Amino acid sequence: MNKAFRTISYIIFILGFVWVSAQLFLENQTEQVMVSIFSEDMESLSTFESLKIIYPDDALNFEPTSLNPSTRQRLLNVYEPLVKTDRDLNFEPGLALSWGVIDDLTWEFSLRPDVKFHDGSDFDVDDVKASILRAKNYDGSELVNFANSIDGIEELDDLTFRLYTKRPNPLLLLGLSTVLMVPEEQMLEDFPYGTASYEIVAWDQGDMMKLKRFNDYWGNKAQFSDVELQVITNKSERVHSFLRGEADLLAFVPFDAVDAIEEEGFETASIPSLEVQFLLFNIDSNIFKNLKRRQSVSMAIDQKSMVEAVGGYARPVNQFVSNGVFGFNPDIKPHIYDIERARNLAPKLEGKTVQVHLPIGLDILGEHIRKQLMKIGVKVVVSYLDMTKLIESFDEGKADIYFLGYRTGTGDSGEFLKDVVESSADFNIANYSNEIVDQLIVDSEEEMDPMARLEILQTVMQQLDKDFFGVPLFEYETLYAFSEKLMIEPRIDGLIYFDELIKR
Repeated sequence: MNKAFRTISYIIFILGFVWVSAQLFLENQTEQVMVSIFSEDMESLSTFESLKIIYPDDALNFEPTSLNPSTRQRLLNVYEPLVKTDRDLNFEPGLALSWGVIDDLTWEFSLRPDVKFHDGSDFDVDDVKASILRAKNYDGSELVNFANSIDGIEELDDLTFRLYTKRPNPLLLLGLSTVLMVPEEQMLEDFPYGTASYEIVAWDQGDMMKLKRFNDYWGNKAQFSDVELQVITNKSERVHSFLRGEADLLAFVPFDAVDAIEEEGFETASIPSLEVQFLLFNIDSNIFKNLKRRQSVSMAIDQKSMVEAVGGYARPVNQFVSNGVFGFNPDIKPHIYDIERARNLAPKLEGKTVQVHLPIGLDILGEHIRKQLMKIGVKVVVSYLDMTKLIESFDEGKADIYFLGYRTGTGDSGEFLKDVVESSADFNIANYSNEIVDQLIVDSEEEMDPMARLEILQTVMQQLDKDFFGVPLFEYETLYAFSEKLMIEPRIDGLIYFDELIKR
């Protein structure tokens, strides 16, 4: 693989992991850059028509084809896809009112009538074509692979079209939920207009974004006349700002600030994230070619004490995707922690030196792993590497064990299997190879029957458990704090839609 491409891909791949770690455990400083999009002034309102939210970081850009989590938080209140997901990741109509499968390669969609972009232009099939072309051709688009799977679009009328795929694609709706609609006339503009219930007024990157209600929105009237999104990268400063009453909602509350927030009378809400943290064995290493050695290390890991070590706002997991993700296997048994059995399983492991590589900043976790493996006589050398060195280690297989996090943002385990498990996967850091598993992954990509596909994915998850592919560790909680004027029912994907917030 081209090294530059691999670097970009890797950054995208672990973005959720690095992002969560940075917001919840690390202090960050970012360059403050002024960017002005529009010169229109916001109308000042004193009632709770004005929503204020504090985030730990800003959007990297405002490109509709970006998948960066911080960027998407903003994008999805300004742009809309054809198909949306609800808070439990079930599909629901977006700009497409309905859809159906004609055959394995053909889908038909009907669009909503009377939808307008923020510039006043009407939304129709031509805009769908333009948006998919942007996803395919725009410089820096992170939707290229999905867009390239589409073979063509046939317009039946202004609001009806057929979409053709190059192969059977059971994940078509999932892919379409990531493609945000832009006007045909502005397909190549840096800041094209959207159709959602809020439009951007101004953006001081790294500091503040301001939005206002879009009065010609096709759906229910936006419940806030204006929204102010403040960025405070310093963990302590953003907590204190919220405690001073400078915002209605604090997004992604640091774990060590929860007690202080609740003591001041503010409420918090949490939901398990879609990000699982785990250890991966390098099966090509001399030490972990042996399955019993992998099993021994697995049994030496105490998930409960590890969760306590990272602050308690996490829960142990038994597989590499979250409960609620399509493909999660409920029949897989909980992780077993048994030091005595671990010692007896692989006695020749005692006295071996094991290299463990982690990203910089995860010292607590690295030290915990070292102490646990010492209990079965394993000498552990833990290295904390920056992004460049970690990628180099992955490519060259320098470590025996890697610590990694993966966020299944699509809610489908096929994403993880394609990225990490398949023999040819870009991030098969474990050097895992199983012909039966590879074929099952291929089968899952074209199986259009949801129940048959679910069985395939669950079979693969069971096989990974039997092969001790790695050691699933824990899943973080995502936390929010809010004032007495507001309530939030957190979404499993961690997104905040302003109109899903509940006024009190």
